[in-house]
Amino acid sequence: MSRGQSPICQDVEASMGIQLRKLMRSRVIVVFGTTSRIDRAALEVLAAQDQVSVALVAAVESPKDSRVQRLKSATNCFVVQCDFAQGGEDSLRRVVRNADAVLLVPALSESGVRFSRRVIDAAAAEQVSRLVVISSILASPELLGRCRQEHANERPATEAVGSTPTHVAALEGYEAVEAHARNLLPEQGRCVFLRIPLLMETLLYCRDELLFANRFIGCFQPDTHVPCISVRDVGYAAAEVLANPKRKYELVYRLTGGITASCSPNEIVHSLTEHLGREIKYRKLSDADFLRAMKEKNTPDQVAQGTVGLRIFLEEREAGGEEANSNHEKVTSQTQQEEHRSLHLPEAFHSTSDFRLLTKRNRKTPRQWLQRHAVSLFARTPQNQVQLFVVGSGEALFLEVSKFVASQITAPSTLPPRDIGESAIPTVLPGRHSQRGVNKSLEQAKVTLCTVKAAPGSTERRRSSGVPAPPTVYQLEGAPPYPMADLLTQLSSLDVVLLIPPLRLGSRACLDVVRAVVWAAVRANAWGVVLVSSIFVGSPTSQQSVILDQLEEIENCVKSSGVSYTIMRLPLFMEYLLALSHCEEGSEGLGSLEEEKREVPPVDEARFESEPKGETPDEVETGETMAAMPSPPSHIMWPLLESSLASARVYLMSLEDAAKALVAAAFTFPLHRGKTKELYTASVTMTEVQRILQRHANKARPVWLSRVDALGEQHGREFWRVAYWPRAHTQQFLECAVEFAKDVQTAAETAAAVGGRVDTSAMVLPVSQSFEDLTDIPPVTLDQWAEANSKRYTQVLAAY
Repeated sequence: MSRGQSPICQDVEASMGIQLRKLMRSRVIVVFGTTSRIDRAALEVLAAQDQVSVALVAAVESPKDSRVQRLKSATNCFVVQCDFAQGGEDSLRRVVRNADAVLLVPALSESGVRFSRRVIDAAAAEQVSRLVVISSILASPELLGRCRQEHANERPATEAVGSTPTHVAALEGYEAVEAHARNLLPEQGRCVFLRIPLLMETLLYCRDELLFANRFIGCFQPDTHVPCISVRDVGYAAAEVLANPKRKYELVYRLTGGITASCSPNEIVHSLTEHLGREIKYRKLSDADFLRAMKEKNTPDQVAQGTVGLRIFLEEREAGGEEANSNHEKVTSQTQQEEHRSLHLPEAFHSTSDFRLLTKRNRKTPRQWLQRHAVSLFARTPQNQVQLFVVGSGEALFLEVSKFVASQITAPSTLPPRDIGESAIPTVLPGRHSQRGVNKSLEQAKVTLCTVKAAPGSTERRRSSGVPAPPTVYQLEGAPPYPMADLLTQLSSLDVVLLIPPLRLGSRACLDVVRAVVWAAVRANAWGVVLVSSIFVGSPTSQQSVILDQLEEIENCVKSSGVSYTIMRLPLFMEYLLALSHCEEGSEGLGSLEEEKREVPPVDEARFESEPKGETPDEVETGETMAAMPSPPSHIMWPLLESSLASARVYLMSLEDAAKALVAAAFTFPLHRGKTKELYTASVTMTEVQRILQRHANKARPVWLSRVDALGEQHGREFWRVAYWPRAHTQQFLECAVEFAKDVQTAAETAAAVGGRVDTSAMVLPVSQSFEDLTDIPPVTLDQWAEANSKRYTQVLAAY
């Protein structure tokens, strides 16, 4: 075929080739939708067999699709373009006109069901001898109905159970296609349905979890045996029926097998751990969470909901079988008894030898499938892992992240400490080694730490003309200083940038740094950016303010850049309490809060250069800066137990947990891409904070937060230096907490006025994901933090 031919000419040439093969007594087999795994498997099996001469035709929408081109090269099939949309019936009839057999794998969507009906119409009109339809035992209305019945009250119907007409059409897709085919092709053996169990390849929905978080998810109990089959075996069964259109077959074949054709999540864990050489975990989700997770992965609703229905059936059988269920139903209602009797699931899931009967071969067991495909699909390589590029400005959060990753730079191990969880630096296994534990061939992902000292392009006007400007960025790994632009050129496509905005430099300088880092990530085609922000950004209870506007502008800068991102909205850190000081008894004056709403001034460059570098918050507090600390202030601007603040619910998190959450989000970035996450680990009032602190403080020195200024900042223990957030941002956290408490009180009073009642204890800011779900480790509670830091906060907060 000459270059530049139109699609019509290509179709004519393909049709002529098919007719020629027909004259040569080849059997013409048409396969629709060759981008699905089952279609490809059937074509590959048919192309590899030599018992029957076949002419393979791939009916596709786009012949130029790279997947179609690869399939054509591998199977030597004819490629014919069809109009899959409404009104393209003529093209469908044309492609099946000379066919002996047609393979149809219905797409699980409303449009997919309509398209499948049109293919069946075309096959009936052109008198095709054999139509093979791939169906699924997961699509039985009984299973889907059981899922909807169990979870109708847990989620909005359109989200979890698909109660709208559009979603019902999709949910009943397989049944609708089967019914239409039976009506138009009633002759014995003319239409054959292959009903398959759960595909082993369904595990690919969790490929990112396995590659980046060493786990996979599901709704089954760890020991529940689930019937399954590989795509290749489905291809073998379909190819056998397609290649023999004159042979008599039954209407329905169930490709379920015995115990060897099923596996449990625990068995998958053991096999993957063995073959991948690293510890793999299984995370069981509730049905509602599983449906939501599968929806985020663009899994067809029918597959997700059928899987939940399968879980309900399998675990009911394990719990006592039909007899136990019938006893339970006697206690409930007659309606439920009738519904349960209509579930002919023991028959539908009965182990059959249909696969052996069709193919004359043994099916591949799940363990054999994992042995063959685990390494090729789920092994870590330097090309599919992320590297960490941390940008900060020497604040407490940056130092905590630096300390946390530095503590892991030891001998690489496939078994990281249990207290690190998914925050562990990934290890890559270049070769096909499977030895567990420490392995000399392991490589740790690269981690780069750099700190910003001034905005890019800024100059020190106060310096003489003969003195060069200081570097704007230096690397904390022993490398010499670099200008910021030069350092950012080190970004690569494997990097995830953990961006801790240098808020202490002032809003304009901070935004300049963010822009420079983000555009460098765009140019390098990096994995993406993990950005630190405030939990009150975007909160409907938060009043507009300069501080929140600044943080929102930073978020929008990242979102509009085109780079992939994850925004981590974090709360006030518990270490904030270590930056405060007890005030003398005689001071009663209260200052104006408006004085603190001005913008944080930029840090003096010369002063910053003279400050100690690389110190942890512990060293900052207990070192020379503590010795130089002036006497306690005598002017309280805002007491921590002031009436409005004492009852306000403050959202907290330890710096250690924040570092773990950020590093975990970065190393598992593909799981969080494009999401904004609100995260905190404690929600307490200041009165409760005082009670917890006093519990662990020195009994001889009581902690009275009424004598502590919420905004009292000491030289050497600035808020940004001890707890990341600068003074103005800290004030914003406290003001938002007060405003939110007022909204809660207003809601309670409104409910009481109309005779209702509101549980105010449950009215807290939502979290998008719990800390434990994100990191796979429990958080540090405020009580645990107070116990670990009792000496430090007693020294600064207790009465003298």
